Amino acid sequence: MPGQTGLLSGLVRLLRRPGWRRVRFGLLLGGGLCVASAGLAAGGDDDGPVGTARRVERLSAAIDRGGVEVYGDLRHPRQPVSVQDLEKGECWRDEGLSDVMARGLRTSGILRDIGGVVLRSPDAAMSTVNRQLQQVDPRFGREAALSAFDAQLSATANFNRNDRLYNNSFYAGGTNSFLQDFHDYRMELSKRTVAGSQVAVRSLADFDSNNAPANTFRSGWNTAVEGEVRQSLLQGSGVEFNRIAGPLSQPGSYNGILIARVNGDMTNADFQASLRDYVSNVENGYWDLYAAWRNYDALRKSHAAVAQLYHEKYELVRQAEQQRGGPSSINAVDEAWVRQQVLQLRNEVQEALYGRLLNGTEVRNGSAGGTLQSGGGVLAAERRLRLLTGLPAADGNVIRPADEPTMAEFLFSWDMTTEEALQRRPELQRQNLAVKKRELELVAARNYLKPQLDAVGRYRVRGFGDTFAGGGTATGGAPDTSLGNLGTGDHQEWAVGLEFSVPLGFRRAHAAVSHAELNLMRERTVQREQQREVLSSLSGAWTDRERTWQALQDSLDQYLAARRYYEAIDARDDSTDDRRIDAVRRMYAAESQFFRARAEYAIALKNLHFEKGSLLEYKDMRVHEPSEAEQSSENAQAVPGAAGAAGAAGPADAAAAAAEVAAEESEAVVPEPRVAEVAGGRVVLPQSAAKSSARSASAVAVGSDLPEAAPVQRRPAFWRAAKPQPGRVAQPQAATGRARL
Repeated sequence: MPGQTGLLSGLVRLLRRPGWRRVRFGLLLGGGLCVASAGLAAGGDDDGPVGTARRVERLSAAIDRGGVEVYGDLRHPRQPVSVQDLEKGECWRDEGLSDVMARGLRTSGILRDIGGVVLRSPDAAMSTVNRQLQQVDPRFGREAALSAFDAQLSATANFNRNDRLYNNSFYAGGTNSFLQDFHDYRMELSKRTVAGSQVAVRSLADFDSNNAPANTFRSGWNTAVEGEVRQSLLQGSGVEFNRIAGPLSQPGSYNGILIARVNGDMTNADFQASLRDYVSNVENGYWDLYAAWRNYDALRKSHAAVAQLYHEKYELVRQAEQQRGGPSSINAVDEAWVRQQVLQLRNEVQEALYGRLLNGTEVRNGSAGGTLQSGGGVLAAERRLRLLTGLPAADGNVIRPADEPTMAEFLFSWDMTTEEALQRRPELQRQNLAVKKRELELVAARNYLKPQLDAVGRYRVRGFGDTFAGGGTATGGAPDTSLGNLGTGDHQEWAVGLEFSVPLGFRRAHAAVSHAELNLMRERTVQREQQREVLSSLSGAWTDRERTWQALQDSLDQYLAARRYYEAIDARDDSTDDRRIDAVRRMYAAESQFFRARAEYAIALKNLHFEKGSLLEYKDMRVHEPSEAEQSSENAQAVPGAAGAAGAAGPADAAAAAAEVAAEESEAVVPEPRVAEVAGGRVVLPQSAAKSSARSASAVAVGSDLPEAAPVQRRPAFWRAAKPQPGRVAQPQAATGRARL
């Protein structure tokens, strides 16, 4: 402390010396600027030098230690559901497609996929904040482009002590030993305009105290206020160029407001495409699980029927003969064959329950929207759906689909569908923006073929005095106050000029124009090929919709024929075991194929909307950008509690289900939408899982035509089949339109 006190007292005595008194003004100005800058830093997120040093030290230590920081909710995952839990039938949880979709969107910080992009290429994963990241990019974002036109405030203060000898006293004002204190202060406020001009206002002041005998005052102040305007007349001029390239840009590097805006729109198109892919993948996963459940249910019933045949014809007979003690009348060959069928079916049931580790149905696995894949079991398909919707891999429950695919045929106008696809596909919208961006860059590149010609104008008012400010005379040849003399306006100056420069040959400018033209040519070629590919994919989706609709009708007819065949074989007493088992297998294989055809038809309808760019509207979704007032409101008020999907509950009895549907109106009812919060916006969701579809009593088959229902503990009570009717439904082109049977 004594040392510090002595240092401070010595500094104070130094400043009180006559030669240092004028330094106080500069120190006060510099101190004020330091305080202002410290206040700005304190207003941000900076923790100060000490806090920043501690944070860096802590992060450096963590890097040296290595390891991975694991999130708390992922540290102790639950064990997958066991076979015993599945056999008890107490772990099923029925969920509708709309509920699954809403939960997935609420928990999707990353728009997930099944292919593991987030592990292989985490930088390529689309996040819900990608659009905001582009907007606030300090290099290429919109704010970065706008910052080029921000007003700039700059200030400098220089303090000089000169002590020199001159050989000629004329150059030192009459003395050969020149001693001077010179202070220079400068403050400037400048701004660039969108027209390419630069406007600046400057305040200049200098203090000069020296020992020259010819001085009017021992020390004096020179002050000035200056305004300057610089306008580009050829290269860099014009509102259009500066909106495209930005001020002070270089050939080939364009980051104006228009380019930043186009970049933001392209990022938004990428987000729309990723959101569409995510919605498509969630629905693919849902119908994958639906088909897996139906296949498992059919195989389980087939195994139960064959096992019952083996039990009644062989096991019970053997037990009775053993009790009587007589010779066995059982054909060993027939018994072994039936037993082999029982064991084979049991293995197929286990395969249908567990499944293989396959990717399942996802976008671009055969078709752009996804083609239904086979071979996945219930647990494998359910695990994929959990991954997509943000649920833990295991939570003690197994999701079971609660919605049925539509059974009505939808018609589309080919001309309107192709027009929609060419106008609404996010990929085509993005490429169209890329073409427009290249056209803007070509306009900017041609500007560099002009020479640089700037018009410069300055206007200055000067003042001089013994003191910087104060009372006394402000006019005449020896004013007392510099600011007062400045205020009189007696000393005014101006300057007007032209500045010209030109690179001989314009080699770099010509290269920039050629580069922009080639980029534009490439983007237009890509745009044409993209449109051809979209039309080709749309044609495939159109044909696939017709194929799956026909397959749906054929599979139902096949099931009904297989059921009649089974009933006929079962009614005959002379039917052999192989024919009985064959009839059982055929009937339940046809049942599984029928429900698979229903899932394929639902995916085909979804894929057609995928190809024509109306999938989000088909699912009654839209990306909503919240206002500031909405952002400040509570999210809970915007997300109502989950409600049952329309048509998601029904009686277990098929006849009662038909009566219930007959009581409904033939036109689908549109419920109020729900809202799921997503970072950077909200996705409005429907209450019902069936979109742009219709249902009536004529679309439901009678109870005798339905596949046999599995036990209630094995599947939702309302699982029932609907028979396709010859009547056709004309689909309005508006994606959210409703169709009437």
